[in-house]
Amino acid sequence: MNTLLNHLTDEAVKELDRFGSKKGSPGNRAFRLLEEVILDDEQQQTLGLRPWNIFFLRAATLLMETDPDNENSGITDQKQKEIISLIRTHACTGDIHAVTGMPPVEYRGEPVNTGLLASAAGLATRLVLDHPHTLGILAADLAGREQIPPDRFMKAVTVTSIDAHPFLSGTIRVRLTCSHPGVHRVLKHHESRVQKLLHQANGLVSPRYLFSEIVFEIKALGYTPLDMKFSVDAMAAMKLLTGNRLYSDKRVFLRELVQNAVDACNLRRMFDTAYEPEISIDFPPRYRTITFRDNGIGMDRQWMEKYFLKIGISFYQSGDSKTIHKSRVDCNFISKFGIGFLSSFLVADHVVIRTRKNNSPGLVIAINTLEDYFDVRFAHEECPRGTEVCLHLSQDNVNFSRSMEYVCYLKTNLRFLTVPVVLNDHEGNTAILGSETLKYEQSKKHGRDFVAALKFQDSCGYLFLKAKQTPDTLYALEYARGGVSIFQDGIFVTQTDTLLPEGARQNIIGRINLTGQERCELSMDRNRIFWTDARLTEIKQKIREAIVDLANMLMDDCRSQTPPLSVEPSLINHLAVFFDFNEINDEMYGALAPPIRRIVAKRFRDFIRINFAHTGEKKHVPDADGYGEQWQQDILAAFAKRGRPPMPEQGN
Repeated sequence: MNTLLNHLTDEAVKELDRFGSKKGSPGNRAFRLLEEVILDDEQQQTLGLRPWNIFFLRAATLLMETDPDNENSGITDQKQKEIISLIRTHACTGDIHAVTGMPPVEYRGEPVNTGLLASAAGLATRLVLDHPHTLGILAADLAGREQIPPDRFMKAVTVTSIDAHPFLSGTIRVRLTCSHPGVHRVLKHHESRVQKLLHQANGLVSPRYLFSEIVFEIKALGYTPLDMKFSVDAMAAMKLLTGNRLYSDKRVFLRELVQNAVDACNLRRMFDTAYEPEISIDFPPRYRTITFRDNGIGMDRQWMEKYFLKIGISFYQSGDSKTIHKSRVDCNFISKFGIGFLSSFLVADHVVIRTRKNNSPGLVIAINTLEDYFDVRFAHEECPRGTEVCLHLSQDNVNFSRSMEYVCYLKTNLRFLTVPVVLNDHEGNTAILGSETLKYEQSKKHGRDFVAALKFQDSCGYLFLKAKQTPDTLYALEYARGGVSIFQDGIFVTQTDTLLPEGARQNIIGRINLTGQERCELSMDRNRIFWTDARLTEIKQKIREAIVDLANMLMDDCRSQTPPLSVEPSLINHLAVFFDFNEINDEMYGALAPPIRRIVAKRFRDFIRINFAHTGEKKHVPDADGYGEQWQQDILAAFAKRGRPPMPEQGN
């Protein structure tokens, strides 16, 4: 039998032999349980690539049994001793948050996955009920809840098997017999304890566990158990997730499925430098179906069980994904909540998925209803790598599709994707979605266009201002209303004018595509954006800086012409309305064209004159302490020095 221990070097095997326990001991049984049940293929493969991880896992499970005082049985390698103690400590406490939050650990140049090792050792030892560590936990429960002597516990319990549940996907089944109702209650509390540890681990470690549930099936001997706990009505939750309470616009399924396809392509692109991503959406002439295809990473059976079937779990937000792209700053994954696929059932009464991951057989999954089992089979025909999702629309939604609402929605919302999407509509027309340029096109046919870039680190954004123009000169600003369109990862989220200064909302529009570190939290229906105070302040500041650039560009053009005497002052006054003196920092103030800067300074002086004239000869303007920019302080200082409103700014 190919076991994890086969990956160990001779040196590591000798190290283990020094403190190994007897065959059949709780420590050995805990490790065998890890190999045969708890650790899935992906996790075992990950550990096999780094054999010292296997050494530390084996050592921790053995020493939790044989070395209760944590002396590590005479280990002389200090680094080994520290790592084993770290894993044992957190396996015993079950505090996976603490161990995963620590700085990375290495041994002989090999990363040690302390989170996975501690959680694995903690799960395995807790499922081996006669393991010394577990007996200690249960003894505390027995003393606190049932007043049953610990030696009576194992006499009342027999574990018949621990295995993957044959009928419930993603579930570990522990079958027991019990002859004491008090012990039964303690076992159910222990079940909850182990379940909590598994849930915590799945949110923190990488790769996450295939299993998400642990069930103790207890056969009661001589008593009638009364087991009660709160539960969630799964179908009620499904109806909530697929109903209009979450998704106010049922067309959102189009965006959700495209997001999944883009993420799958981006993930495959990380491993295959020659890969060319492809995504398509097909609307056939009879309108009955909509088919989404991508040639991305694809899914195998284990991937489906770990992520696709787990509502609320997104691979791209999991520890597994974060491990893959931890050192890749160019990697953006859109999927967040792990519920997007459910939106398909807003419009479809039947969904067929064809998918294949590299080096795995293809799968065909037919879903007739969320309330029933899926029809899953291996694909007999050649199945291309990637995923195809075919939605069979309900009759009401066939009519909706016929009205071209879906096609129009796609063209409006998917404009700046990292992977363009080929759209084939009902009439056989082909369009490429997502390949538009975020920057505004400039045209001189009808006036003069000005475009300023927002200075983001990862994201991209532009502001647009248009001026009216005769053949010889600029003479006024064009009216433009619409605010700023916000996209995230190339997909439209919302449109708002509140990011612009109030005085600029009649003339300036903008587009922002948030990516990388500047991405923001979205509502679950992706139609609202939640700014943190810091992020909102930052983005407003970048917009104000770009408005300075727009104003200066227009002033430069104006100077290069010979406008009528009344035109330039009118333009200057109009541009000055864009700038509220409360929001102009020193850098912006210094960058502003001098004529506009003078008007901003005058408005601030007028404000001081009106609001602080009562200070008279006082040397301090107490109510103006909030104005901390140097240009503001200079004006305030002049006011205090003269005991009267400061004189107009000189020069330029």
